[in-house]
Amino acid sequence: MLPLAHIPVQPSSQDCLAWSSDGELAVAAGEDVYLLIPQNGGPEPWTHVRITASNFTTGEWPRQEQASFKEMSIGEEQARATVTALAWSPPGLAKHRRSVLAVLSSNLILSLWASDSNPTDLDSWKRVLIVNKVLSSESRLQQRIRSIAWAPTNPQHVDRRATFSRRKWGISLLAIADDSNGLYILEVSSPFAGQFFDWNVEVLRRDNIPVSNSSTDRPSLLNLAMNANQFINRIEFGTWDDNIPIVYRTCGINHFASVSIHKRPPSRERSKDIPGHECITVSLDEAHPGDANMPSQLIVTPLIKARMVAEKEKFGLDNNIGSHVMVRTWGLASINKLVAACITLHPAKMVESTAPFEGTATILFDASNDSDNAKSVFPWQSTAEVDVAKAQMSILDTILDQNLHRPLALNKLDLRIIYTAFCGSLLLSNHKRNQRLQALVAILNLIEGRAGVNLLAEHRALLSIKNTQQLSDQELVKIIGEMTEARGQAESSSRSPEKALLDLCPFCPESKQIIPFDSFAEAYCPQKHHFARCALTLLPLLEPGITKRCINCKREFFDEQSHPGIQMRLSQRLGPITIDDSNIESIGAGQENTALVKHSLASVLFDKFDHCPYCGGKFCG
Repeated sequence: MLPLAHIPVQPSSQDCLAWSSDGELAVAAGEDVYLLIPQNGGPEPWTHVRITASNFTTGEWPRQEQASFKEMSIGEEQARATVTALAWSPPGLAKHRRSVLAVLSSNLILSLWASDSNPTDLDSWKRVLIVNKVLSSESRLQQRIRSIAWAPTNPQHVDRRATFSRRKWGISLLAIADDSNGLYILEVSSPFAGQFFDWNVEVLRRDNIPVSNSSTDRPSLLNLAMNANQFINRIEFGTWDDNIPIVYRTCGINHFASVSIHKRPPSRERSKDIPGHECITVSLDEAHPGDANMPSQLIVTPLIKARMVAEKEKFGLDNNIGSHVMVRTWGLASINKLVAACITLHPAKMVESTAPFEGTATILFDASNDSDNAKSVFPWQSTAEVDVAKAQMSILDTILDQNLHRPLALNKLDLRIIYTAFCGSLLLSNHKRNQRLQALVAILNLIEGRAGVNLLAEHRALLSIKNTQQLSDQELVKIIGEMTEARGQAESSSRSPEKALLDLCPFCPESKQIIPFDSFAEAYCPQKHHFARCALTLLPLLEPGITKRCINCKREFFDEQSHPGIQMRLSQRLGPITIDDSNIESIGAGQENTALVKHSLASVLFDKFDHCPYCGGKFCG
């Protein structure tokens, strides 16, 4: 069971909590967003990160002229930009397939925040987009945002086998309401999901929501004033079927609708469209409150109530006020079967004097509905044993897939990856050993043809292993070590370094020491300089600042966004790859000299394994 968390903030919203699918808990805390990032295996269950969300540069949001009296908003003109609403996107939109945090402040500006490396590092959090910029500029009312909600991912829109496609993690839909009671359905895209250079928001639909008049026959002046500015102050999505219900509230009254997604044929002006980008439209129809897919209401669980009572008694004893204690609840949130509640404690029947910086909130947790909390609260914290050999076999099968190579533009880095995978395949032994060894002959022929080198030592090593019925691991390592040593000698004497298939030790530049392959995890040069290997490409990690790691099993990988040879640019994302017998020839060598963009093996590899192939954990770094 998770212990309660005391955080030094004063909540600023009646619904101040938001869970991400990765277990990150965000708390609306005045002008800041307070994050609790779950830790795996550390002494403390959380890392605390405090983001200041109230500062905007003129480049992010330029100064606005004073609005007319009819369109004036005290929130826009005078507010301190305190956080009024938080919402996490479904996973897959941010780097390393993480979620994006939408932050709505009291100056009616909605900004999207994302971590570009390690979410526990404050400096990694950046404001990536301000949604108000894409709204209509005809009216100030239509540029102000009152409420927000992310739609959950539709399982029918997700295809994890798709390559370089936003369908791999689904379409990110965001619903917002402006100050003129316009209800928007937006699609949010990013450089890490889809085919866009930068963060992008597209307005799919806008509907004017009629506001019912007051039922008072003889309204007071206060009633007239309050009803003059009615707006949508809450939006919630249900769950997907063929469509998804949406509930929005105005003047305390809930209204029900359903959202449907339809494909739209691309426009004829292809110069304005992104190749491979799927155009969609949405429709908004009426719905009934009794729909089974409507959003459910969270309630305070018995365990959280008991913890509230315990905290109330402790507060009374600590402050010597007995039972004169008042508990205020600031919101509930849930992820999987874990429920969190945010409370503050105050003295009752007396005056309380406190400063904003002295505020303290308490987060209470309840996972009692889950019989095995450690395995299901956070997906990456599963205690199940990792089948390393199975994961390695899956990686090698992908790298050595002959059907995959034919439509790819194999570069120098790709050939090094294929050669290293060839060495790794010689080390593995399973029931398909003979079949795999036979396929490796074609791999050697591929490398010889693309790199223009003679792999005689490799053919001899492969023949030696095939002709021997049983070899120990030590004997296999010896054969592969002699093979790579011969390859290193050939490359050292060669005058064509661009054809090298093995890496040079950066600490032995004069002697040009080749790093042989003898392990999946580690690499040593002949002078015993030690390097870790990328757990995906199996290449040695020779430089700092170009790696990422799994937050669960701690394995290290190349970071495809930082490595100069793997950077997944827009040009590598144009059009998904589909490998089948009908299109292998049409997208093969005949296109090499055309203007059509072809994918590299490295980019395909990192797109397919966008989370840890060993334990399923997310990456950071």
